[in-house]
Amino acid sequence: MAAAPAPAPGSAPAARWFAALSRLTSVCRWVAAVVTLVLMLITGFDVIMRYALARPLEWSITLSMVGLIAIVILAVPDLEARDEHIGMDLFYRNFSPRRKALADWITFAATFGFCLVAGIAAARTTLHFAQANLLTAGTFNIPIWVGYALVTVGLLLTALTTLLRFVVRRSQKNETQQAPTQKTREA
Repeated sequence: MAAAPAPAPGSAPAARWFAALSRLTSVCRWVAAVVTLVLMLITGFDVIMRYALARPLEWSITLSMVGLIAIVILAVPDLEARDEHIGMDLFYRNFSPRRKALADWITFAATFGFCLVAGIAAARTTLHFAQANLLTAGTFNIPIWVGYALVTVGLLLTALTTLLRFVVRRSQKNETQQAPTQKTREA
């Protein structure tokens, strides 16, 4: 289990915020794990009820739908905080330091921009469905905004995590680049 990067001395405020946010994203990951376990139990029980007793659960599909959203969207911010998301370095590892820095900026901007814009859109959709008081179809109804609220929280948390992780990482790189220069000045 990889931990969040150690805070650099010069990036204290951002590093403290990132450490706190990493603890929050870790809690989200554990919630996603618990939801996974609960959904497995619900699905297993529903299969028994449906095929062995011919009495399917009316609420299992609706809860599973929201649960699947929760599993994915609550795990993503922690993957970002730990830098364990899917990545490909086929070309990146051969880049010069300058091109790596450019690729890092582009990746940061794309990830942050997508999560922020999609998170804001999900928040607006959440508010729209909450105001309209729309419910899911079927005999077991829950408000539609619940799923969108999960998406909103996950995406905005991922955007914030991406931003802080990038700031902390850049601060650490700057400090390691400046450290040899300071040692030569002292000598």
